[in-house]
Amino acid sequence: MRALCLAVLSLAVAAPAFAADCTNDVLSAFEKQRASKAFRVEFSQPTAEGEAHMRIDYMPPNRMLQTVTSPAMPGEQQTMLVGDRAFAGTSGALEELLPQFTQSIVAEVNQTVYAPPKGLGDFECLGPAKFDGQDLIAYRTADKSAPEADRTKIMARTIYVDPTSGLPAFNVVASRADGATPVLKVKYSYPTDIDIVAPTNAPVQKLR
Repeated sequence: MRALCLAVLSLAVAAPAFAADCTNDVLSAFEKQRASKAFRVEFSQPTAEGEAHMRIDYMPPNRMLQTVTSPAMPGEQQTMLVGDRAFAGTSGALEELLPQFTQSIVAEVNQTVYAPPKGLGDFECLGPAKFDGQDLIAYRTADKSAPEADRTKIMARTIYVDPTSGLPAFNVVASRADGATPVLKVKYSYPTDIDIVAPTNAPVQKLR
């Protein structure tokens, strides 16, 4: 399911070849997110068995807890990183992963926590906007499509930023048609009670 997270968050959106005025504002918001004490990423994805929900808590520099729920899975499927140790299991019953599996998790967390986001595109300012009942500032990938293009087929990414904290609040991908239903809606939040602690006495994973 870690691959699902990376695939969804990097969902391709056609980006123009020029730099829009507000791109640096969006990058600054994500830079501030990476510098925060902790943050949470949540989104849902339809599957053949029903909707899967993913929640990922990050405590920079090197702590992460991913929880996936789905009708096809027994309980919550969890993956945890604490320093150079990784764990995985169901609903809190975790095993410590072997080094060869831990390395890939460390690389994914480093990409999220330390590296600027890739493939977001160039952004134009939309200004104040209300989304999910919140007053936010919206930035959308710049539009260079032909005037006669079918806007229901042109996808755009909109980043919503909290005007008070300067932190990203939502990452939404939808067609440019008015009232279009998002194909992706990622929610960012910043709970103060996130605490990721390695489980005690977790058995070491056995190769199956």
